[in-house]
Amino acid sequence: MKDQRAQADEADVSGKEAAAAEGAAPQAPPAERPAPAPPGGPAIRPGAWMVPAYAGALLAIFLGERVVPTIEGLRYALSGLGFLTLVLVTALRFATAVRETGERRAVERALAILSALGVVAVAAYFTTTDAGRALLGVSRAAPELRARIDAATTVGWVALLVIATVPLFFGEAALAPMRRAERIEVRRVRAATLSGVTLAFAAVYAALFVYAAGQLDLKADFSYYRTARPGESTKRVAESLTEPLKITAFFPQLNDVGAEVEGYLREVKAASPQITVEMQDRLLVPALAKEAKVTQDGVIVLTRDTSREVLVVGADIKTAGAKLKSLDADFQKVLLKVIRAQRIAYMTVGHGELNETASSAEGRTTKNLRKLLESQNYVIKDLGLAQGLGSEIPKDAGVVIVLGPQKEFLPEEVAALQRYADGGGHLLLALDPEAKVDLDPLARVVGLTWKPVTLANDRVYVRRRFNDSDQGMLVTTRYSSHASVSTLSRHAQQAPTIFPGASSLDKVEGVDVKADFVVRTLGETFADTNGDFKFDQGSEQRNAYNLAAAVSKEIAPGGDGKEKQELRAFVLADADALTDATFRNEPNIVLALDAFRWLGGEESFAGEITTNEDVRIEHTKQKDQVWFWATILVAPALVLGLGLFITRRGRRASGRRA
Repeated sequence: MKDQRAQADEADVSGKEAAAAEGAAPQAPPAERPAPAPPGGPAIRPGAWMVPAYAGALLAIFLGERVVPTIEGLRYALSGLGFLTLVLVTALRFATAVRETGERRAVERALAILSALGVVAVAAYFTTTDAGRALLGVSRAAPELRARIDAATTVGWVALLVIATVPLFFGEAALAPMRRAERIEVRRVRAATLSGVTLAFAAVYAALFVYAAGQLDLKADFSYYRTARPGESTKRVAESLTEPLKITAFFPQLNDVGAEVEGYLREVKAASPQITVEMQDRLLVPALAKEAKVTQDGVIVLTRDTSREVLVVGADIKTAGAKLKSLDADFQKVLLKVIRAQRIAYMTVGHGELNETASSAEGRTTKNLRKLLESQNYVIKDLGLAQGLGSEIPKDAGVVIVLGPQKEFLPEEVAALQRYADGGGHLLLALDPEAKVDLDPLARVVGLTWKPVTLANDRVYVRRRFNDSDQGMLVTTRYSSHASVSTLSRHAQQAPTIFPGASSLDKVEGVDVKADFVVRTLGETFADTNGDFKFDQGSEQRNAYNLAAAVSKEIAPGGDGKEKQELRAFVLADADALTDATFRNEPNIVLALDAFRWLGGEESFAGEITTNEDVRIEHTKQKDQVWFWATILVAPALVLGLGLFITRRGRRASGRRA
């Protein structure tokens, strides 16, 4: 055959040369024949339409099973047509792989296997339908076993479908431009397919990880906005329950606020077996909502016997954000109302106490202390001469509070407090040296002496006025192990309390009371006898002074069958430690909270209340002036100076180059 073609070519060349020699025009070449079709088949191979058909089949199954599942005829038509199309496309892929040779066969065979995995995944899906469960006998299994089988099958078919389709589409996308070529770049197709496999496995792993994490009762929130979690104090209150408590939260399904509240309530429930928690949709259980008297979403109802309390949080995440940040404090407030009766706290008036003054100079007000007492289910009432302070303390007094009086108490008032203490009363005395009056008789009611000399510390103090008087702003981390300061004692180094202008306390010799000095100053503190806030060597001495005392004494029961009572008194040598100014320091709040719990016999509730509320930033007049001049003068001047420096430097560089 080759010899014949060579002879024909030589004859053709010889004829052309002869014609040229005779001067005749050369003959036109014969018309080119169309190139024969590639040996593998037609120009457009079957694989070009297989991927759209495969994707359309999956879409048909989705429409039948998820969009129109209630229309039986249409559902079976779409699902059946989709499944048959998948099987047909897969069979054609295997047929194509058999017909191809070399590298094409390897590529087509790999794509056919992926297509077959997709068919297996869809078949596994049908086992999760009602008909599939009945056919395999899963519907007759125990509920727990059936739930596990359904979960495993669902995870399996979804994972298998992703692992099959993603690399199939990636490989087909790489193969599509080369289908008409004589040869294909098999490495490009293989790389695309492997990339799809990697991506599919990564997606499946991430989905399974999220699913597994969702089954754990753990939660971590690293965002700026956070929901308060149950604090140590709230958990201890829950642990003290001896009777069942039912908590019902009414939120719509799939509600963001409801999800946050549910996580909080689940943690509270874990603290006590007496607590049951239910999450209900008000519109789905109208009878239950009517019984609970709930007419809006975002409401938490606490029920114990005949006691019932309601906490309104809200269902809109934008408006409920502030409530979620203080959820622990608000929840504990209603929780205490449910589990115990309301108590009365009497605050003395008529002596210039901090609780009756309207002055807000340097934050010497007690609004936050009132809120703290109300959160612990106390009702606050005034106690003056008109209310029996000069004769007898009311019998319903849960605690009597004397908060920084600026005038001396009458002897009759001191005697009434003495009788109240001797009868097993509970007192909180906050004595302030700034009053410049003798408050020692009040301290002696509970067996203490009060020394009015102001304390100072020239090494550790808080800056406020930026002068020597700031050395009277004492800071301490020295606490005893007494129950009234148990929280501070456990976190001493992280919980410094502030005492702005404190005096000191001591015990009266020979008095039959148990006095525990629970808060003391740092060792560098000195009694500033001359009031210059400077340590005078020789006349003044550095020492650790007593700032707070917890006094107790058991009172023998009377002959009329009364139960044994116990005197409890918490005495502070600085009333400013309980004012709004110092309550910006959280350890001062803990100091007051644990003191009141100990006075009420609830020291087991001691602990922190968590809150994620933003701390309000307040500036003094001097700070405001600094910020004013810094923003309108200093900052623009710095920018202008930097610009001039860069400009001049650039000009110098240009001059040197010239």
